[in-house]
Amino acid sequence: DRLVKIGRNLNASLRYGQEATERKNRGESALMDIWSEEEEDEFIGTKLERKARTDDNLQRLVKECQDLAKVLSSPVKVPTVRYGRTELQMPIVTLGCMRFQQSWNRGGTPITTPEQIEKECQDNLVKIIKHALHCGVNHIETAQGYGCSEMQIGMALKTLFDEGVCKREDLIIQTKGGISSSTSKSDYKSQILGQIKGLGLDYVDLFSVHGLNTDDHYDWLFHHGEKGNLIDALRELRAEGKIRWIGFSTHAPAHVIERAIESDAFDYLNLHYHFMGAYTASGDGNGSAEGNLDNIRLAHEHDMGVFIISPYDKGGRLYTPSHLSRELMLPEMEPMEYGSAWIWHHEKHIQGDKPAPCHTLVCGAARPSDLDQPVMAALRSITEEGIKDFQVVSRRIEERKERVLGKEWAATWHVGLPNYSQSEQRGFQIGNMVWLYNAIQVFGMLDMAKDRYATLVGNSKKWDPSKAWKDNVFGSCGPGFHWMPGCAYDPSCDFNSELKDVPEGN
Repeated sequence: DRLVKIGRNLNASLRYGQEATERKNRGESALMDIWSEEEEDEFIGTKLERKARTDDNLQRLVKECQDLAKVLSSPVKVPTVRYGRTELQMPIVTLGCMRFQQSWNRGGTPITTPEQIEKECQDNLVKIIKHALHCGVNHIETAQGYGCSEMQIGMALKTLFDEGVCKREDLIIQTKGGISSSTSKSDYKSQILGQIKGLGLDYVDLFSVHGLNTDDHYDWLFHHGEKGNLIDALRELRAEGKIRWIGFSTHAPAHVIERAIESDAFDYLNLHYHFMGAYTASGDGNGSAEGNLDNIRLAHEHDMGVFIISPYDKGGRLYTPSHLSRELMLPEMEPMEYGSAWIWHHEKHIQGDKPAPCHTLVCGAARPSDLDQPVMAALRSITEEGIKDFQVVSRRIEERKERVLGKEWAATWHVGLPNYSQSEQRGFQIGNMVWLYNAIQVFGMLDMAKDRYATLVGNSKKWDPSKAWKDNVFGSCGPGFHWMPGCAYDPSCDFNSELKDVPEGN
């Protein structure tokens, strides 16, 4: 599969270069009007200039292959950073475990016993963890909601311990568990103990509330009446030594995340935050910061660890990047490397007087080779060459933003736009829609935008206008709504009230 990935890169570079040059020679737009005339001269150029640019891209690929050979031939160690007040030395790449399990257990016969696990699947899982450890990636992150992932990891850890590959104290194990309105404190405590047992461990280093996505979720944790506050279950388990540090993961609107951080009950958080947006929180925020930026800053004030969710998928589908993204970033970096470096260097390059460090990002691996680019990006991120290349690409992207969007719009587009939690009419995710427009214009991320917008369309089909907002969010639209929230544009609706706070110039 490593050869397949190399072949895809070769094909993308050669075919795009050839097509772009031929279109330009015919007097046509290089590709879907994505370039201005000045940019066509810079990025497409003459046939000879295009050949030189393609050669540079291919030379970079050759070097990446040489670097990968070194990584595979002997152990390496990705950089580590202090993970907030946990004081853990966290690798800047985390192994995510939602893609290698045999089943999500969301239909058909559930996988609940080791005897049901196929040998090929389990062998692959063990190989992935071994390769992660070979690269210094010792943070393993899973969840009860990932089907049989916890059980299979428990089986794999026993294999690794028995073979002497590693010891329990060499690992940082994180799992997550969801909550509902019917969950009592005792229920949650029993659930978590079952998860730890399923992992075959005496304790987990990190436990996260999985999906603190709404104000109601917050209230179940801190104001749950007779059922007991669910946060107390976590505190008791920490006192008993079953959990060492408490956190939460979230797809929430920015104001819900802010509320959770301000509680000071959590030691770390998992959230979306990427160079091209903050996914479901994109368009949230206030006049000074968009999306989750202020929450990253606030987390630092509370000395929390910051874990970035889905940098390669929800962060722009960087595993299958748009041609435009590659053109903007090559030959210095492939999009996966740039997306990673933007997170790791965040504290140094983001504007503002408040520090905003991000500590680790997750790579959900389905095979060992899925870790290759993140690991090599991590190793290069601390080199002089890697830092210089990141700065060059960042300047190029900022220049394109100003050309395509205009400086004023790029800075203020989100001001006054509601997402679903502020949309009284129909839960419209207007801020997200505008963010998707910007991502298409600047980065050509049409496939990513179509994927996200499809969830808005699906929610719109379930929304019942005769019901109250909350009855739709927690009822008609189904349990997945608060994970992928919001409704799509409806031309029959009057949006004047929804857009009343948008600056006149926008």
